[in-house]
Amino acid sequence: MKFIEDVVITKNENIVEDIYVMEFISKNIAKTSYPGQFLQVKVNEFNEPILRRPISINEIKKEEDKVVIYYKVIGKGTKAMANLKVKDQMNVLGPIGTGFDTDYKNKNIAIVGGGIGIAPLLELAKALKDNNIYTYLGYNDNPYLNREIDKYSKKNIISTTTGREGYKGFVTDLFEKDIEKIDFDIIFTCGPKPMIKKVMDLAKKHNVKCQVSLEERMACGIGACLGCSIEIADGSMKKVCVDGPVFWSNEVIIDD
Repeated sequence: MKFIEDVVITKNENIVEDIYVMEFISKNIAKTSYPGQFLQVKVNEFNEPILRRPISINEIKKEEDKVVIYYKVIGKGTKAMANLKVKDQMNVLGPIGTGFDTDYKNKNIAIVGGGIGIAPLLELAKALKDNNIYTYLGYNDNPYLNREIDKYSKKNIISTTTGREGYKGFVTDLFEKDIEKIDFDIIFTCGPKPMIKKVMDLAKKHNVKCQVSLEERMACGIGACLGCSIEIADGSMKKVCVDGPVFWSNEVIIDD
């Protein structure tokens, strides 16, 4: 069930570079959301663009009726979000989409994330806490959320392209080394398309099932505008907003 409401912001802080963490109150969204879903948000300002922004749900605090999101400031919409203060309101539509399959116990699970695609992986890790979780998180420069995700991980590896923290290089190189020696039951991934493509290729090579969370531009978030349509392996088309954003890796086609 989707809800549309004006929510009250309880936190909005810049954490690293151009990435912000926001927390708001919404009993309806907090009670009905699950890992991998997202929101369509719109700032209630006169000059704010009409189209909503899709933002992944980072954490669900059901007991407090709160939802946490992380977002990267890129254009006018996210800049307007960054200017919001505690007690301000923002219009939110959600929860939207198909989330991750989390019905596992005592399995070896790999979670591979990169950039702002790391944001939805905290709630995923929480839902999979009864498993052996190996997390691989890749950043450009400054890590975020790695300590929170590490609480649920048997092994947590981070990399930065600048070498500031963790390993220098691509996180997929580190994951490739482990998939050669660890018998994973399933892989989850979210992040830049080149990273997702590499994870998908490794999953196929080693015959491990894999779920991917895709990021696409979308206007409506309800499947009406067709702006987020993607090609499926069988030649058909699906919409990321309603059929996803999470898909099985053998369903989708990711271009190099």
